[in-house]
Amino acid sequence: MSKIAFIWQGVHGPALIDRLAQAGHDLVYLEKSGQKTAESSPRAGCAAKDLTDVLASAEIVMTLLDSPQEVEEVYLAGGGIFEKAPAGAAFIDLTTSSPRLARELHALAAVHDHPFVEAPFEMSVTAWWDEHPLGLENLDTSLAPSLVPVRIFAAGEPDSLALTLPLLRLLAPEVVDCGLPGAGCAMRLSSLIAVAGALMGLIESMSFASLSGVGQERILEVMNVGACASAVTSYFGKHILDEDFDFGCDLWQFFNDLTVALDAADELDLVLPGLETAHQLYDLLVMVGGGDKGIHALALLYTDEGRATQHGLNWELAQRAMDVYERVLDGYDDDDYYYDDDDDCDDPECGHHHHDDDQRPSIGHYFSEN
Repeated sequence: MSKIAFIWQGVHGPALIDRLAQAGHDLVYLEKSGQKTAESSPRAGCAAKDLTDVLASAEIVMTLLDSPQEVEEVYLAGGGIFEKAPAGAAFIDLTTSSPRLARELHALAAVHDHPFVEAPFEMSVTAWWDEHPLGLENLDTSLAPSLVPVRIFAAGEPDSLALTLPLLRLLAPEVVDCGLPGAGCAMRLSSLIAVAGALMGLIESMSFASLSGVGQERILEVMNVGACASAVTSYFGKHILDEDFDFGCDLWQFFNDLTVALDAADELDLVLPGLETAHQLYDLLVMVGGGDKGIHALALLYTDEGRATQHGLNWELAQRAMDVYERVLDGYDDDDYYYDDDDDCDDPECGHHHHDDDQRPSIGHYFSEN
């Protein structure tokens, strides 16, 4: 059994800490303030006072953070945790991060003689717990399946992977060996891009069918067979049909992860129009109050305003943002890239910034004129 230090942000930390403790490991944890906090604390382990305290006697250090920026702060700021941890401690970063940053951390860990594994995970969208316990039936099944990883994308040097594999298998029923540094994050982001595109296609096909007089039940029957059949259709189609938008993955985190994917594509000078569209739509959905729903709640952007309101969305929030956008463009001067007259802009938050032509705000272009 290992002494594990767990540094986390977000909603998934407590369930993972409890799972490791149930397997007999000695847990000390530190919650960093983040964009979204868990509704409950871990039921096992001990809370640390600060970073020095949590790392004091750790044999394994696990991190699960909101974003690559948070990963950089924890691992690199003020000397970073590689220097603060005991000699030889192994590191596992569970964050959905950028492949570039993952490779940098692998290299830095090697300099300090620490094994390091990147291990971003994919959350369950079905009740796999009941169907695929995979030897985990003795663990506490009161943990919500939606808070348990279904698949981990692990990458690192072979010795590091071999060392950490038993722990990773406690956290998810499937651990994918992705190979060398950076490949785990790349695989995770590739999976996100595919899911976002497939879900957007499903929602648009259902919307088109409905307005064309084809019953949505019928179109789902057709889409579950043949070339258009997919796991996304079978997982989400009926829940969209039933307007059950609380089912499934956390939309807020999904949007954050799409942001990471978009930034990673930019680093590769790769233009992905489908990803950009999905990111913009999810940005809008979070803006109008959909951040706590399942990722298929994107379908609410294709419904009438009344139905969206019934599900807790507030379109006035989007309209206010678009009003700011229109005022910004009204004062935009193409000759010198400044607003014509700061006095004409009465929005206290716009800041009177200047922009290049390709940096104009895009919030007014979520939809076509239709």
